[in-house]
Amino acid sequence: MADANFFQQTKSFFSNLALWQKVMIIASPVVIIATLVLLIASGSEKEYSVLYSSLEQQDASKIVESLKSQQIKYKIADGGSTILVEKDKMLEARINLAGEGLPESGIVGYELFDKTNLGMSEFVQKLNYRRALEGELSKTISSIDEVQKARVHLVIPDKALFQKDQKKPTASVTLRLKSGKSLNQRTVSGIQTMVASSIEGMNTDDVSIVDQKGKLLSEAPNDITSVAGLTAQQLEQQRKVEEHLTAKVQSMLDRAIGVDNSNVRVTAELDFTQIEQTKTDYDPDRQVIRSEQTIAGTNKSSDSLSYPAVNMDQENSNIISNYEIAQTVEHIIHSTGGVKRLSVAAMINGTYTIADSSGTRFYAYIPRSDEEINKMTEIIKNAIGFDPSRNDQISVLGVQFDTIADELEPLTVREALWYDDPDNRKLIVLAIAMIIAFLIMYRLLQSKQVKERMRIAMELPQKFNMELEEEIEEVQDRLEDLDIDENDMLLLPADLPEQFLLEGERDEKMLERGEPAALLDDSSFDKTSLAERARVQINEAFAPKLTEDAMMKIELKNKVEEYLDEQTEDAIRLIRLLISQDRNA
Repeated sequence: MADANFFQQTKSFFSNLALWQKVMIIASPVVIIATLVLLIASGSEKEYSVLYSSLEQQDASKIVESLKSQQIKYKIADGGSTILVEKDKMLEARINLAGEGLPESGIVGYELFDKTNLGMSEFVQKLNYRRALEGELSKTISSIDEVQKARVHLVIPDKALFQKDQKKPTASVTLRLKSGKSLNQRTVSGIQTMVASSIEGMNTDDVSIVDQKGKLLSEAPNDITSVAGLTAQQLEQQRKVEEHLTAKVQSMLDRAIGVDNSNVRVTAELDFTQIEQTKTDYDPDRQVIRSEQTIAGTNKSSDSLSYPAVNMDQENSNIISNYEIAQTVEHIIHSTGGVKRLSVAAMINGTYTIADSSGTRFYAYIPRSDEEINKMTEIIKNAIGFDPSRNDQISVLGVQFDTIADELEPLTVREALWYDDPDNRKLIVLAIAMIIAFLIMYRLLQSKQVKERMRIAMELPQKFNMELEEEIEEVQDRLEDLDIDENDMLLLPADLPEQFLLEGERDEKMLERGEPAALLDDSSFDKTSLAERARVQINEAFAPKLTEDAMMKIELKNKVEEYLDEQTEDAIRLIRLLISQDRNA
């Protein structure tokens, strides 16, 4: 019985609500339940971490089979070369896989000899020794900043009986460089020297180095064919000059803007023309007598015609002087390899700032200003000895380097706040959703119409709903016998207790609907207005026969019946009040 009453009351309550109120009541719990389901689903999904990356297909297949046998959930990424597992099981999975010897294609060094086999042949021992050397060299080369991965192949010939038959060992190195990185010639030479020093009898020229694109990095100057007709020694000298100038500029920029934030290339054009010059300088003002010759003699003769005879002897003297003019002789041989022209190109990386967008922190690139570029250009000019008379050229550009975020300096980790925790964020979202739902329900329940419907539903007795039809019939019968004169109609609103009036329903709209407050309004029971409305309604059939009082009673009866049909519960209460007042009178 109680369940039927509750169902009837609920049905009556919903039938009196507006459409938007019904939608809000139904949608609010649905939204709350959906939010809870999403939060629970997102909270149950665990975070995955990288177990191994850059795997060979064979190793990846074996690792997946092992994870399946261990019942560890995993994900595959990067075309099968990367395997991810749940973060809390990553260390356990690595330990178990290491116990199984996975991944097998990893770099193996001297740990290859941790397990020795007494029945191992000499060939296997040599093979393992070479594998161990290759693995150790690969690990060492991979530790270089610019190198991501390295692989070394060695050819170590057996010792020959005669020295002339002994072959030299050789090595080849394959490098996978990091994104945006490159190796200069000095680093390549260092790798060659390191590998050659690790193998007995190997020379640096016997080590070949290539990158992941197959480019030969260890190309010797003697192997270069010079289009300009330069010899190997001249090319080597030119390379040293370029490296020297590049190192000077690079070191200055590294101190100014940081390491790996600039890239400098210098091209030097040297003059290898050899000039021999002989110079003789004469000074006429600096004469020196080199030799002098004096010739003296006497010529004896007499005049035979005169008497006595006259002596005719003559003395002759001649001096010859040879002068030496001062001279300076210079033999000049001009040195080769002078700088004829320089060309410098420099790329300057911008700066980075930490930005935060939608809760994600990342590096935002900021290019260098023109003022900074001009200052760096002046620094480079002074470092290389820029000479406009040689037609030197210099170009400095600000560009963004192709570097990934993990190659930059790591972000400063701030202290984790309570709202950074994912679990706390989920609780915050849940609390906000519950508050919104509560506000919606509260706003809905505070509606005047809803409050009035709930008040009426709570105040009516339980048997009313069960005997509603009998009550209506009884009231209709009593209404027929009820004698209400003009004075009762005019005094009816004043005699009605205030608690039985509906709140907020004294407007024109409720008057048209025939609700109690509208029926009990003084203005609605004006004698003239009622008579006019009744006269219009029954003009043709009853106007000649009915008096004004009769028409007012008919109008009142029609309104009461209309009100009884639309607002049954309120009408019953009103009729009960009138009946009780009539009995008391």
